[in-house]
Amino acid sequence: MNQQDKSTPILLLISDQHTRNSLWNLLAENHLSPRLMADQKELLQELKKHQCATILIDCGAAIFNGIGIISKIKVACSHSHIIVFCDKAHLADSQHREMIKEILAIGVYACIMAPFKGWEVISLVSYYSHPAPKDAYKGGEGKPKKDLL
Repeated sequence: MNQQDKSTPILLLISDQHTRNSLWNLLAENHLSPRLMADQKELLQELKKHQCATILIDCGAAIFNGIGIISKIKVACSHSHIIVFCDKAHLADSQHREMIKEILAIGVYACIMAPFKGWEVISLVSYYSHPAPKDAYKGGEGKPKKDLL
């Protein structure tokens, strides 16, 4: 295993370009350093270098790669924290609802439904990636100024 710095890597496997760009910008604006993964292979290779990681994946990537990608992530990096981003339109489709239930059962930390609020994303990601000082969010300090989508 490679030696890690104090932060946990934040890896994005997001198929929707608008969501990917919005997440990237939001995380970067909040001093989190996301890394874009081109595909499942690159993600799994990167995960093998770390003891833990925070992975952001959207339903499109989970569908494209198959829900087995969640299990593969857990095998490559057993202490990973997976956050899935889904469109509310998926709730109308019974197959998507079942997929969401399955990936949650496999070991996804959270599933966020659009519209994604910036504070939700930052709170979830920073909890595992950059532990905040106890008073970081008092008085609104450190809170993102806008919603993501």
